[in-house]
Amino acid sequence: MKIQLNSNRILFIIIAFISSNSLFAKDFRMKEEITFSNEFNYFFEAALHKGTDNTENIPLYDRNGDFFYNGVGLEIVQIAPGSAFDQVFKDKIEAGGYYRGSFGAEFPVAENLTFSAAIGFLYDEITGELGDGTGDAYISFRTTQIDFIGFYSYKRHRIGLGGSFHYNPKFDYKETGNGFQMHGVYRFSNSIGAVIQYDYLVSKNTTMGIRYTNISYDFENVSISNIVNGGGDNFVTTCADFAVLDCNDFIDASSISSHLTYRF
Repeated sequence: MKIQLNSNRILFIIIAFISSNSLFAKDFRMKEEITFSNEFNYFFEAALHKGTDNTENIPLYDRNGDFFYNGVGLEIVQIAPGSAFDQVFKDKIEAGGYYRGSFGAEFPVAENLTFSAAIGFLYDEITGELGDGTGDAYISFRTTQIDFIGFYSYKRHRIGLGGSFHYNPKFDYKETGNGFQMHGVYRFSNSIGAVIQYDYLVSKNTTMGIRYTNISYDFENVSISNIVNGGGDNFVTTCADFAVLDCNDFIDASSISSHLTYRF
């Protein structure tokens, strides 16, 4: 059984940030002081995000009972015979996590002031076996991310404030096994959030830093494909069809992240 723990993910982000510091330790000891330059640059950025786990509001589809329920979140689960609610959790998907790769450009605005714009892809996934032994489960989160941040720099340090636009955020949830296949796609509205970021210049072309993003998603709809022994249902249910759900700010996708950036 494949089991992943969110505590390991948090530790991995911390270790990655510390390791980056050690990797470029020789640059810290350079006699000649380097500073952020006010010039046009392209850059690549790789980041690890610790997102939120609070997906309990999302209505899950029970493939055996043909109904929706919520309160347990998007997780690799074990479905006990005769009950959709008696479940054992293995791992949770993270809204706002976990891997990000971005490409962008920086533009000088004034002395010590720059503007940054980047486009990237934010992605997380978990896989495992259904606890009842009937098959496998797969869950993923993904969104295209566009960032725009203004920075003020002082020597090797800089701090930035800006926004992050998340385009087409969605979750995929799949259960597959002998004679059945269930696939749910949860779609959310495009959203914009606030960003605060700190960077440290570790070499002429390389920085490392941390970022906090505050953002939430409105729930739009879920499409379900439930195939059992060659037959089944395909349907779409909007958030408005769930009378008890508040569709606005439905999922908190805020995150804290560490990143490594290379300029050229």
